[in-house]
Formats: sequence, structure tokens, C-alpha cells
Amino acid sequence: MNRSGKIIAAVLAALLLGCGAFFIFAPRGGTTALIYLDGELYKKVELSAVTESYTLPVGEGNVALVEPGRISMHSADCPDKLCVKQGYATVLQPVVCLPNRVTIIMEGPADDDVDIVIGGGAA
Repeated sequence: MNRSGKIIAAVLAALLLGCGAFFIFAPRGGTTALIYLDGELYKKVELSAVTESYTLPVGEGNVALVEPGRISMHSADCPDKLCVKQGYATVLQPVVCLPNRVTIIMEGPADDDVDIVIGGGAA
């Protein structure tokens, strides 16, 4: 194989590895959002049924933005606003507001792929 063939082969291999990593590590969406306030289930939202965007007050200081197929924290009265900056909740990455004790957890088809849950306690 000549030099240009080796370069093309290396570029193609890197492209295939990059695409594979994207599909393995890409955030997975869910179909249902579970919103917890003070550790208690506050609201369950079926995102697959949402056709128009709306805001949802959560407790005294947070407002979630519910959109077709996704959910995020629209606003919060906490000092750092990290929950707002987190973006959309996914199955692998919930949205958490520690100061106001709000958590948005996604569940959906990707939950079937879980092999083990760590920290669940003894069965």
C-alpha cells in the first residue's frame, strides 16, 4: 500500500471510531420525565404525548420547560443556576437543583439497557 492509501485508510479508521464513539456515548433521550421535589415524586410527564411547549412550576423557586420529547430547567431562584445551565435531561444525565431539592429524571426505552444499578442496597 502506498503512502496516500495508508493516509486514506487511517482517516477512514478514525472516522469509523469517531462515529462508533458517538453512538455509544451519545446522550439518550427518554419518554417520561419524573420530577422530584424534596425526594418525593412531584409530577410525572409523558413527553411522548407533549405536542406544544409549556412551563411547569416546580415548588416555590423552579420552573421546568416541557417540550415535545424533552425537558429542561427553564429558571430557578438558586444562586448558581447550575440546573438551568445543565440543558435537557437525558436517561444518563438528570437535571438537579441541589439548593431547591429538585431532580428531573428521565426514563424510557434506554432503561432496558441497564445491566446493573450501583448503590441500590441489598435485595
